[in-house]
Amino acid sequence: MDEVWRKLAEPFPPGEVQWRVEAISKDKRRALVVPYVDARTVLDRLDKVVGPEGWHDSYEVLSDEERSLKDERGERRERVVEVKCRLTVLGVTKEDVGEGDSLKAAFSDALKRAAVKFGVGRYLYRLEKQWVDYDPEKGRFTPPTLPEPQEAGEPEEEKPEAYRLIDQLLERLKEKGLGKEAAKILTKYGGYGKTPEETRRLYGELRALLKG
Repeated sequence: MDEVWRKLAEPFPPGEVQWRVEAISKDKRRALVVPYVDARTVLDRLDKVVGPEGWHDSYEVLSDEERSLKDERGERRERVVEVKCRLTVLGVTKEDVGEGDSLKAAFSDALKRAAVKFGVGRYLYRLEKQWVDYDPEKGRFTPPTLPEPQEAGEPEEEKPEAYRLIDQLLERLKEKGLGKEAAKILTKYGGYGKTPEETRRLYGELRALLKG
């Protein structure tokens, strides 16, 4: 079983990893991007490691509603769907909740989050978010180059504790539908902040946003 879990957690080929924009700088020339894989890539990994008969999934729609959001464009309504995925691999079951602006997006997000608990794509959460050049007219950016996978037995380079705490806050804010507001704060500080003092102020502002 240890070999199965190891194979589930192996890094994906760079060509299967995509990047999405989480925030854009004030001058619209830089974008903060984060890596991810789509749900089909997760399904392929499960099939490859344990076979189509070695796993199964089920889903429960928790909520499907419209919420009022305020941003620089004013107040608007946005659909928010929450779905719980129950994923079983070789008799072991784990579950998590995903969110999206449609049923399809929420189902995919829930599957990916549940699969992370089996190690699938978990390493992506440990990769640093990166600022890259951005073309505002075309809405395009050049994806960063992923680091080479670590050799077996090589110790992982851990993020500073302050960065991990900020990441945890960001996840909680996303779950509350405050991801865009949090992204604006990240943009102001250019990521985690350029100095320890900026990092502390960033953390404080995110905490205040979470508390409302």
